[in-house]
Amino acid sequence: MTLEFIKSINDVRGTILFYSFGKLIIHFVETKKGFSRGGHYHKFKSDHILLQGKIEFREFNLSTNMEQIRIISAPYTISVEPNIAHLLTALDDSLFIECFDMEYSATDYSPYRNIVNEKIKQR
Repeated sequence: MTLEFIKSINDVRGTILFYSFGKLIIHFVETKKGFSRGGHYHKFKSDHILLQGKIEFREFNLSTNMEQIRIISAPYTISVEPNIAHLLTALDDSLFIECFDMEYSATDYSPYRNIVNEKIKQR
């Protein structure tokens, strides 16, 4: 197996590089200070490996309506259970990796996704 580049996307928040390694999908996600990523939830568990920077991490449990907010500094691995909405806001320029062994899919969680979109509009 070899690490294969799939594509990259770039916007005001930073760049995401998409790779595959066999059946494993790997996203390298750059987030510039002040911007947010996520604002959604998955039907599967996901891990975000924070390699650089400091973030505010919000998660909202859709079943219990409970929210947790933490400040996290690199290096750190954030594990997000299925159906937990999550939002990562960069307090410093940040870099994290996401890995999936299945096709990526996400469902927007409007209260968090609106934060992502508002921060983009403000720039």
